[in-house]
Amino acid sequence: MASESVLRENLATSVRILTMQGLIGLFGHVSAYEPERGRIYFSPSKGADKATVKPEDLVVADIEGNVLEGNGPVPKEWPIHTAVHKARPDVLAIAHLHPPCSTLFSIVSATYRPVTLQGAAFGDGIPVFKEPHLITTPALGLKVAKLMGKKRALLLRGHGTVVGGRDVEEMLYLNLMLEDDTRKAAQAKPLGKLQPFTPQQCRAFEAEEPLKPRSQRAWHYFSQLEARWDRQPPTGTALFV
Repeated sequence: MASESVLRENLATSVRILTMQGLIGLFGHVSAYEPERGRIYFSPSKGADKATVKPEDLVVADIEGNVLEGNGPVPKEWPIHTAVHKARPDVLAIAHLHPPCSTLFSIVSATYRPVTLQGAAFGDGIPVFKEPHLITTPALGLKVAKLMGKKRALLLRGHGTVVGGRDVEEMLYLNLMLEDDTRKAAQAKPLGKLQPFTPQQCRAFEAEEPLKPRSQRAWHYFSQLEARWDRQPPTGTALFV
């Protein structure tokens, strides 16, 4: 488990990268869980400028959502994070975002299937939470966690995504990858019938190319870009290719 200082630094960096990529802004929040101490680190909410988030800006809460440290409240939909962190010992970082392309698959009746090799991480599918609610109560958070099960992501109908990773780096990579895969699916569909990969093909690719080294390479690449970013959202976007 990373030290608190490293965890804070990585989470703040992930927020800035997601902002640079246009995946988080006025809305959306990320968290990292420290199970040994029962502490959840949240990105700041209430319209905070995500492009300039620093480690000391994070809000710390316990597993029930009670604020322990930091200025301001936890995000309104904190029950997403507490419920999934409780249910999934393997998920130590979570993002709830409203990404432009991924959210499209929560709007249409078409079932999401990965169309790129990098999207193979979601080869076992992404369930859709169909209730038209913000996830603001523990009861709704529990429903989200149960529906998500052991999968890496969940779609909230007409709302956004919930993506979990084994660490902050993996969480970031999965969010970037999901948005890239859904963007390409939306762009390719007018050209002809999509040819998604089967679950078996996705598992075979993951066996050849494990997720961890891919997420580490992506972290190194995007953190370097973020360090040079001028903090203006449109200028920082780098397509995930």
